Amino acid sequence: MSNRPADPNIEALSKKDIFDRVRDGDWYQFKHEPAMQKIVTESAIQIQKINDVAKTDPDQALTMLHDIVPHLADDVAILFPIATIEHPACLTVGPGTFFNTGLQILSAGQVTIGSNCFIGPNCQLYTPNHHPSDKLLRRDGWQYDLPITIGDDCWFGGSVIVLPGVTLGDNVVVGAGSVITKDVPSDTVVAGNPARPIQHHENSPAS
Repeated sequence: MSNRPADPNIEALSKKDIFDRVRDGDWYQFKHEPAMQKIVTESAIQIQKINDVAKTDPDQALTMLHDIVPHLADDVAILFPIATIEHPACLTVGPGTFFNTGLQILSAGQVTIGSNCFIGPNCQLYTPNHHPSDKLLRRDGWQYDLPITIGDDCWFGGSVIVLPGVTLGDNVVVGAGSVITKDVPSDTVVAGNPARPIQHHENSPAS
């Protein structure tokens, strides 16, 4: 991707706080970052507990989800189980948004989802990336995260995948099974792998 950071300068990166590196889209090695590992491990445990509670008490499960995702609007609705939310503090969701089952969000990049969105089952939002050509960097576990931003009134079919660094405008419709690799402007219908525009629609109120 064009917004990939320059190859890692290990000496310079070693002087920078891990959370600053993640925020700035810099390289890091997850296997050498215990603070990051702790967040992922604890969130996995909490999500499993929430899913277990949801089997008999989905309202209580939603309350528990709000406890670990601090930037979740009060009226967000979700169908359990959740697959993964690796970094709950990095997720922001606006009011009126609905998630179907199997939501998966990883890793540490900021994920911002607007209001009144409908996210279909088994959708996956990925913020981490690895080097596309340097196998030694991949072997050593170097990665970086880029944010995902989804506007208001977006609608995802089932099993949509959104890749790192992608921004979707408002009123974007994404066909089931699509893989979104590039930014999508507002009022656009996209589908496919990679997703491509297939229609532009006016943002008009329902009759």
